[in-house]
Amino acid sequence: MSESLHQGEQRRNGLFGSTKRVVIKLGTSTVTGSQGELSLERIEPIVHSIATLQTNRRQVVLVSSGAVGLGRGWLGLHPSRLKDMATKQACAAVGQSLLMEAYKRLFGAYNVKIAQVLLTEEDFSNWQRYSNLRRTMEKLIGFGVLPIV
Repeated sequence: MSESLHQGEQRRNGLFGSTKRVVIKLGTSTVTGSQGELSLERIEPIVHSIATLQTNRRQVVLVSSGAVGLGRGWLGLHPSRLKDMATKQACAAVGQSLLMEAYKRLFGAYNVKIAQVLLTEEDFSNWQRYSNLRRTMEKLIGFGVLPIV
């Protein structure tokens, strides 16, 4: 590891102090390139940082966008075609498996296990579902698994 990368990690670790849990959000423009391809040059350093956080006993939850963009790219659709909900959902359905496959491979290089957690508004508005979600997330984190929402 280069000295500057090592120093950057030390600074980041110092920023968290005694914080135990970290939620990291990756938007579509971070995850994908302009043609709907996976942006490895942006994602790989983030994956490395998340793996380092977990090694340092931080509990991390990753919130990731990008499924629609990856699906659009894989299907070869121009962005102008994403006008109706059915097209967006079709792209998301294709892109979600591509996204999770990429995360599995990238995090696997650091021996980080991942889990896909798909949520709806109902998971937060219904108390029983919210309670189940909370217990599930705590269990995943307790197992040392990185939940990806």
